[in-house]
This record gives sequence, structure tokens and C-alpha cells, in this order.
Amino acid sequence: MLAAAAVLAVPAVAVPAAVGAASPSSTAAEAAGLPSGNTAYRTLADYEADLAELVADHPDLVKPITLPYPTTSGRTVRGVEISTNVDAADGKPVFVDVGMHHGNEFPSGELTMEFAIDLVESAAAGDPYVTGLLDRARVVVVPVVNVDGFVRGRRQTDTNTDMNRNYGMGWLPIPTGGVAPWSEPETRNMEWLLSTRQAVVFNTQHTCIQVVLYPPLQLEAGPAQDVDRLHALASRVASIYGPGYDALPSAEDYETTGEAIDWAYYATRGLALTTETCPDAGVERTYQTQVLDVYDEHREAMFTMLETAADPAQYAVIEGKGPKGAVLRITKAFDMYTSPYPQPDGSTRPSSFTTTLTSDLDIESRNGKFEWAVNPSYRPIPAYQEDGIHGFQTGFYEEPWILTCERPDGTVLQTVPVNVDLGETVTVDLKECRRDFHRSRP
Repeated sequence: MLAAAAVLAVPAVAVPAAVGAASPSSTAAEAAGLPSGNTAYRTLADYEADLAELVADHPDLVKPITLPYPTTSGRTVRGVEISTNVDAADGKPVFVDVGMHHGNEFPSGELTMEFAIDLVESAAAGDPYVTGLLDRARVVVVPVVNVDGFVRGRRQTDTNTDMNRNYGMGWLPIPTGGVAPWSEPETRNMEWLLSTRQAVVFNTQHTCIQVVLYPPLQLEAGPAQDVDRLHALASRVASIYGPGYDALPSAEDYETTGEAIDWAYYATRGLALTTETCPDAGVERTYQTQVLDVYDEHREAMFTMLETAADPAQYAVIEGKGPKGAVLRITKAFDMYTSPYPQPDGSTRPSSFTTTLTSDLDIESRNGKFEWAVNPSYRPIPAYQEDGIHGFQTGFYEEPWILTCERPDGTVLQTVPVNVDLGETVTVDLKECRRDFHRSRP
């Protein structure tokens, strides 16, 4: 979130200092509560090894995620999904937590990775609080979303784009915004991730100020429709980090365009936060002060977000009964818009792009009953429209989820539109799918 001139006080080298070096403070680090016991910043190889180790050691709790778009330099962006019965497509609500949109904000990746390790090791040890949460929700973790920038120790991607100015909604062609909305593979990776999961809460971790931000990014947009919910969660998180932290709309911190949280909220209605951590003014920015000293508070803050994702008041539910072995899919597609900007034909107008949301659930119970936690079908109307900016919107689009009931081979047996709002449960009748699922094809 900070301007390019405000960089972290870490070595300006291609990668931060590697972990694993002998250090007399390792015991102190463990005593301070850092799950890995690390005492220095990870390299990319360290992150990839730690993610792979979680999967290998806990396959019942962790599965790998490879994001679909390699970076400009051809690198792979990796993450993990964490839950009990992790391989099942069982319709739990989701908390998505990512670090390092900005490649030189090394503590954001460390905190994100450490929470993943903490979550898995606590569940594996039988911690009832953690296992109870993972019985009710899933956690998706991507510690380094801007891999190219991280490897080079700089804020931007390999195309000199600030990927947190490249998301399509409200985008403007500022110098660091990229050549077009969604031009960067890194932002397209995040679009894919959030479009294919019912993320009730989305957190993007940053440094280095003391603030928790939520949409909108521009004052002229006006308050988000769910400002009370957004502010309540941001305030809880800020209070955990300490008395110096504020919770406020991103536009009141400073105005910008094309950030992840704006698109994420207005596309999915999930609670989207930018969490910025930083030592107090005058405190040197080191691994100790930016990672070790903040981790206990960070852990509590992330569990607060996970608890929120697991709270039925924060999502909607589609329930019903279908044939065991069927695949359910919900989909919706809609146009969204940038800010107005000069076009090649000489006009000044917005550009449009299509957002498609789609998620699957497998019916695995013997009796065919299912309960699916989804984001509401009622989508908040954004300020950015086809003919320009119309701020202070208060309404919601009534866009039903299109639910299909399918055989595993993709044969669609029934299609049902479903409108469901926040905190509501809607029961769907899948009698056609139940009737035809086991019939021989003509």
C-alpha cells in the first residue's frame, strides 16, 4: 500500500537473507511463538519447501494449489488449501489469506506463511479450537503472490506494474497501473482464486503502516453497502494489533485505483481487507520487530478473520437433497467497469470486463443431503458503471446463482436459479436430477 519511496528496511538484494542460518536466538524465536522457529527472511525456495512439507506431512489437512498463470518471468505461484477432509468439495465457507502483493514487503509473506504452519500444526496436534474451525471452514493461503517482485526484492512485477493497481474495477492507466486492467498474470491469478471459491473473508497482508483498510478506494464512490460489516471486522482486527492501529475505508487513508479489495468485495460481496502491520514510529524495522514481535497479535487477528468466515451470519446457504455422486455447480457472470480514461478513438470512457464466478460441490452423503455455504447472490452495485462514475450506491443487483446438477462426466441434468441473501438459507428441489441421475442414456 505504501508509495514506492517508502521501502522496508531490509537488504535491497535480489532475495532477502535465507532462513536456516545458525543463530543463537532460535530458541528465543520459538519461545516468542513463531511456529517455524525461523530467525531470518525466507527465499522463494524456502517458501516452496515449506508449502511442500505441509502437504507431504499432513495430506489429510493440506492440499497444494498451483495458480494457473505463470509470472512474466515464467515462475509458478503456489499456495495451499487447509481444512479437515481437505480433498472433499464439501461446500464449507472459505477464508483466503495472501501475502506480498508487493514484492519488497517481506514481513507480509512471513506472517502469512507462519499462520499456515501454525494452523496445520495446531490441527495436527488435536487443538480443539483449531480443528473445530477447520471442520466448519476452509483456509486458502498464498504467501507470495508477486513472485517476480519478491525474487528481485522490489515492489513491482517484472513489467514495472504495481499489481495492486492492476485489478479491473475502477482501474486507471496510472504509471504503475499496467498497460490495461488485468494485464498482469499475478492479478489474473488472484481473480481466478477468488472467482472459484466462496471466500467469505479475503485478507491481503501488507507493510508498513498501522492500519486495516476496507473498500472503497475513492471518496467519490461513497460508502460500501456493507460498510457496517466491513468496519466491524476491520475494527476488531485493528484492536488486536494494538492501540496505534486504525480501521477505515481505504479512500480515507489515501485514494487510489485498481486494488484487490475493491474488485473482490464488489464482485463477490465477501469481506475484503487490506491489513498493514508496522512497528511503532521510531522502532527499527527488522525481522524481530516486523515478524517475531507481531506474530502473536497476527495469529489472533487471523483467527478472528477465520471465525468470521465460519459464522453463518456472514454468508448464505443453499441446501437440498440430490443423488449421491452428483456434482453441483453454481455460476454467475456479469460485466464490471474501469474508471473513465482516454481511449484510442479519442473518447474518454470506461472499459468493461466480464467477471465469472463458479464453484463446485460434490454430493457425498449416502442420503444425498447437502448444505453449501455461498456468498449472497445479491451483489453490491459499484460506483463504476458503463457511462461513468455514479457514487454513493445503496442497492444490490439481483443476480441469481445458476445452479446445475450434473453427472461426474459433466452431463447437466437440472438447472435451477437461486436467489439467496446474507444469512438466509434456500432449499432447492433437485427431483429431476435425482430421477435421471442413474438412468441409462438414450
